[in-house]
Amino acid sequence: MKLCYCVWFCLFIFSLVSGCAHACQRQVTHPLLESSKDILIKSLLELILSKTTSSICLKEIDDVVTEARKGKYIQDGIIDVQWASAGSHASQYTLPITKPIFLGLTGMRVFVIRKGEQARFDKINTLHDLRGLKAGQGLFWGDTKVLQAAGLPVTTSAQARRLWHMLYLKRFDYLPLGVHEPWKDLAMRQDLELEVERNLLLVYPSGLYFYVNQQNKSLYQLITDGFDKALADGSYQAKLRQSNMIQSVLKYANLEQRRVIYLANPLVASTDKAGNNEFTLPRFLQSAQ
Repeated sequence: MKLCYCVWFCLFIFSLVSGCAHACQRQVTHPLLESSKDILIKSLLELILSKTTSSICLKEIDDVVTEARKGKYIQDGIIDVQWASAGSHASQYTLPITKPIFLGLTGMRVFVIRKGEQARFDKINTLHDLRGLKAGQGLFWGDTKVLQAAGLPVTTSAQARRLWHMLYLKRFDYLPLGVHEPWKDLAMRQDLELEVERNLLLVYPSGLYFYVNQQNKSLYQLITDGFDKALADGSYQAKLRQSNMIQSVLKYANLEQRRVIYLANPLVASTDKAGNNEFTLPRFLQSAQ
């Protein structure tokens, strides 16, 4: 009886191992998920990879690392893919897949401010006015370079997750984030007494991209092909639009009623000119109105 049990148990374990091996022809490692945005991006990457002919499993590392370190991790083979904005530190070490993950939202920024300070921002109408206040940004974000190029004072942190407490401690006046980013993270930080500024929208050409090792052409092609297929069949737009993060934009952001301040982005090729644009919602959001 014991022999039969042992044989059965061994067969069971073998079936689990062989089943997992069959299910995952390839493992793709990505950075630690540190925000609601990261969680959504991972789910979008899973959708993209599901459109390919390969069976791919995603694996998260445990290390908390800076944006600059993530690029080095890809170069050293510790992770296979990361996501970062156009012109970020990642581009020095990695190969970008230049398809914007958020389909045009990344360059639309609202401000997180301290509660009770809305009146300071009610007086802001132009880029010149905004230069009188100090922004907070991640040290290695591409967006930081855009703000600095526009003459906006910026305080930085190598560890972006610290920016929330820095704002609370009055190290700077406002934290510009993508319109899809602040809502859920604010709900998780109610003790900091922060809120989204009500009337302003900062707009510049930008995109958040996936990055891979420059030598990893096979993964580059898998993500590129899967992304194209998910966009073509509409499943990518639908998943993004239906996410809690994008639903929060539609519910709370009030984008079309905001005063828009345009910036040029010296880091990306674009025909857009600061101050000479007409604000429009990205197409995938227009269909949700």
